[in-house]
Amino acid sequence: MSILTWKDEYSVGVRIIDNEHKQLIAMINKAYDSVEKMEEEKVLLELVDEMRKYAMTHFATEEKLMEIHNYPETAEQKKQHNDFMIKAASSDNMLSSDNGAVDPIKVFKYLADWLRGHIMGTDKKLGIFLNEKGIK
Repeated sequence: MSILTWKDEYSVGVRIIDNEHKQLIAMINKAYDSVEKMEEEKVLLELVDEMRKYAMTHFATEEKLMEIHNYPETAEQKKQHNDFMIKAASSDNMLSSDNGAVDPIKVFKYLADWLRGHIMGTDKKLGIFLNEKGIK
């Protein structure tokens, strides 16, 4: 069972960014499902790897658009992206060295908080800016 489904309110108005954000929702649902099935330890390693790959691809997309269009809040956006990358990398490193060192619930909560805080706030502003530049 999914905890989240894509809603128009999640959209930033830029198709490529929205499509990549849908991947994040899929990760959150995967995390939720694993907790419901009591399989979170089994799913955690795969989820952290997905987080890392998602971050590399998605942040590159956003940062390229910001650079091309001279987005005035690029530095803050990149800082937030870097924080996500650090979280994903540190979780990945801890899992590689000691499987019990990462609390699955904290990783899952981090993803949900990222959706609420970054996408619904920071990325919405970026979407408005890009829409004004004619990017849909």
